[in-house]
Amino acid sequence: AVVSTQSTGEQVFEVQERHAQQASQLSSTALHVQCLQAENEKLSQVIAALTSAHKTETETQKFRNLLVFRQYKDYHEDMRREMAMRYEQLVASCVQDAIFLSSKNAELTAENTELKKKLRHFTM
Repeated sequence: AVVSTQSTGEQVFEVQERHAQQASQLSSTALHVQCLQAENEKLSQVIAALTSAHKTETETQKFRNLLVFRQYKDYHEDMRREMAMRYEQLVASCVQDAIFLSSKNAELTAENTELKKKLRHFTM
């Protein structure tokens, strides 16, 4: 009976010791889980901040791109208008020159005809 009491006492001691170890491990595990949850929360906040910053930067870049495109478009539109105006001025100048030259040609042809008549009159 002594052996069984001692054996039972040892068993109780072993159970209590295992219980204490498991309680310690449970406490340690719970603390570790709390740390991981806190880290998870911090990382979630960091991700939210980075997502917001990325969205802002993307919108800013989109605005810049649209602004550059608008400036490019306006510049080329101005150049197109300037070229059209130069072309119209050139055509108008060419038409004026053609009218002047046609008039001068008619004048010189008439003068040439008159001179030929005078030349014939003197040679006869």
